[in-house]
Amino acid sequence: MKILLAQPPHWSPDGHANFDAIERLVTGRTGDVILLPELAGASLPRSDYLRRVRDLATGAGMAVVGGSHYDGPVNGAADGAVIGAVNRGAVFDAGGTLLTEYAKAHPYGLELRSGIVPGLPGEGFELHGRRLHVLLCADLWYSASLAGRDGLDAVLVPAFSVTRWDGPAPARELWQHMTVARAYEFMTYVAVSDWHHDTTYHGHPCAGVTGLANPCPETRAGFFTATDDPVSVHDLDFDRLDAFRRDRADRGFR
Repeated sequence: MKILLAQPPHWSPDGHANFDAIERLVTGRTGDVILLPELAGASLPRSDYLRRVRDLATGAGMAVVGGSHYDGPVNGAADGAVIGAVNRGAVFDAGGTLLTEYAKAHPYGLELRSGIVPGLPGEGFELHGRRLHVLLCADLWYSASLAGRDGLDAVLVPAFSVTRWDGPAPARELWQHMTVARAYEFMTYVAVSDWHHDTTYHGHPCAGVTGLANPCPETRAGFFTATDDPVSVHDLDFDRLDAFRRDRADRGFR
């Protein structure tokens, strides 16, 4: 399975502008699924957000994990308050069928201060016979988010890695360690799509943590593949993943 990780250079509070930019980035690309960063839809109304994700999927001929948007009563105050809204997203396949919806269970920091409320994570979806699951940003930092979900083939993480550090390096290291730990613990690929590190969200800098964690790389340098590219393409070798799982089971390491 080939996955495309989108890392747009700039975030806009206009969700349509974000989707327009993403459409330009993926034009002419091929693969099986595109992962968008968190808040690609900003505060678009739910109907507009779903239409943009569906149109991107049918236009690109790939499934799209549509990042997220703030769904709910949005207060347009200058401080970006979104009191009562939920950070939600959706997945459409290449034919325009809705595969699953999901929401962020652990809003934090600026989101909490802005009034974002917790939502319910989705149940995941199947693509080409493989089980994929979506966790929004900080939800990946809670291992309980994946407990009881044995046999996931990939965890897909739309992120907006707002950081309080002076630069992106510390947050990037933390994210890389976290994704590799989750990948190895749950024997699954973990893919993260983030905004570029030059992006800001209401004055807060982004770390740009886009990349892929591989629990069974061919060399030790392959546990995490980071990228600064606007779109990066990664092959998920499920035959190798299946062999890795069998080996762990044979050794009693479950």
